[in-house]
Amino acid sequence: MPFAVDLTGQDLGGLVLTPGVYRFGSTAMLTGTLTLNFTGASNSAFVFQVGSALTTASESNVLVLGGDNASGVFWNIGGSATLGTGSRFAGNIIAATSILLNTGAGILCGRAIALGGSVTLDGNRVSQDCRGSGDLDSGRDDFGSSGFAGISGAVPEPASWAMLIPGFGATGAMQRRQRRMVTC
Repeated sequence: MPFAVDLTGQDLGGLVLTPGVYRFGSTAMLTGTLTLNFTGASNSAFVFQVGSALTTASESNVLVLGGDNASGVFWNIGGSATLGTGSRFAGNIIAATSILLNTGAGILCGRAIALGGSVTLDGNRVSQDCRGSGDLDSGRDDFGSSGFAGISGAVPEPASWAMLIPGFGATGAMQRRQRRMVTC
């Protein structure tokens, strides 16, 4: 997907973003709170294309506002993703290599998919069913987005996710067969 905004070199903490495709040439860092505001736009999505690695600092948050059951949040990571201790994340992380959730980190409405390696958990919760308030004891509600699938009540097949991942081509198709998906 062609990107609209290049955020290379910027920390996501403190930003308020609207739906679109965002790019990081190499690494992306989140320190603090990132707010994703759908502004009530139905059937819209956030897609983050990260060249090599995504890292969140301890106690970081992704806060989602104003979406609906057709909303989507996708994190396309060219290498690995690491969520810091106690982080509260949102969206589907699709990493080429691996995903590490440090102690107490959680994904409040999304998934963790490592195409070529493992998803490592340590006292974490990953929730793809985010209907109602209080998900993961956060007191937050994601307005029934069915895990930010972008399709109400359905989970996209792996082939659909692969279309979001630029640059994987035929390699991605082979790695999808080996992927490991963890949902708690």
